[in-house]
Amino acid sequence: MKKIIHNKLVRDKIPKIIQMDNKRCKVSILQKTDYITQLKKKLIEEAQEVQEASTKQEIILELADLLEVMHALKASLHITDADIEEARKTKAHQNGTFTNHLFLEYVEEIDNE
Repeated sequence: MKKIIHNKLVRDKIPKIIQMDNKRCKVSILQKTDYITQLKKKLIEEAQEVQEASTKQEIILELADLLEVMHALKASLHITDADIEEARKTKAHQNGTFTNHLFLEYVEEIDNE
């Protein structure tokens, strides 16, 4: 019998899906601090999958996964959409947005002699 170690946060229905595929799995319930830690890791994992996606449909599916993790993280920390929107607007006002497609190639210090 082959065992594959995953050690990662999964969606709620994954254990049932695994069982329906005639396989066994072991899951545990995380305490809040560990859950938040794992959500942050999952956020990075899903963002990486967005980067690796090549078609528009793949990008849509991966963004949906990313958004699902964001919803879970927001709920766990009692963060509202309004909280995030306020922070987004503040950062947009201070630093701009991404509408001009700017790509920073380098920054060079200038001698003031």
